[in-house]
Parts: sequence; structure tokens; C-alpha cells
Amino acid sequence: MKFSKKIRAVHICTILVLYVAAYLICRYIFDVRGILPIYTPGWTGRNFLWFAAVISTLPTFFGWIKFPYITFAGFVSGNVAGELLGGFQSDIPPRYLHHGWLICIVVFLLSCAVGVFIEHRFKYRTETYK
Repeated sequence: MKFSKKIRAVHICTILVLYVAAYLICRYIFDVRGILPIYTPGWTGRNFLWFAAVISTLPTFFGWIKFPYITFAGFVSGNVAGELLGGFQSDIPPRYLHHGWLICIVVFLLSCAVGVFIEHRFKYRTETYK
């Protein structure tokens, strides 16, 4: 299914606005010097968010419309899962590190795989029923 350039531009702008909002929330609310300092969103806002934004947005130029929303949901759920599960027993000696950043990256990469699968499945369905 071919999408027009206008529809692609709307989706690109939408996903970029979502990532800018996520950046502002991660950096100014959840960062170390923010209102509510939480490790995983602060780390991803500084180190990983822009890589995730580029990986999510580029396929939209080629007509993949569902992929960026799936990967954005993976980024957000990776932050939540990383914060909830990443610091498990980090306060017990010998002071294990907080692995929320790793959980966030893994969840995001899994969402990329799911997004590719759904895009190809959707493309296959629309081509077979023409």
C-alpha cells in the first residue's frame, strides 16, 4: 500500500513530536537534576533517545507507517521495565549496578523486530488481496 508524501510527512512529524516530548520529559523531569530523579529515563534521555528516534523515523520515509509507533511504544515500555527491573537488589552488597539502561535497549530492539514483522505481514496481506 503506497502512502502519499503528505501522509508520510504527517507521520514523520508526529513521531518526531513524540520523541521531542519524551526527550523533554526524560531530561527535565526524570534526570538527575530534574524534578523526580529516576535513573533509567534520565540515562536514556542523555544517551540513547536520539538513536532510538533516528531508528524509528527513518523507515517512515520508505512508507513504513506502523513501525515508528511500535518502536516508540517499545522505547517507553523499555524505560518503564528498565526502571522497575533494572535495579533489582542494587542496594545489597556487593552493590550490583542498575541495569535499567540495558533492559531499555533490549526492549527497544525487540520492538524493532516486532515492528519489522508487522510491517512485512501488513505488506504481504495487502499484496495478496489485491
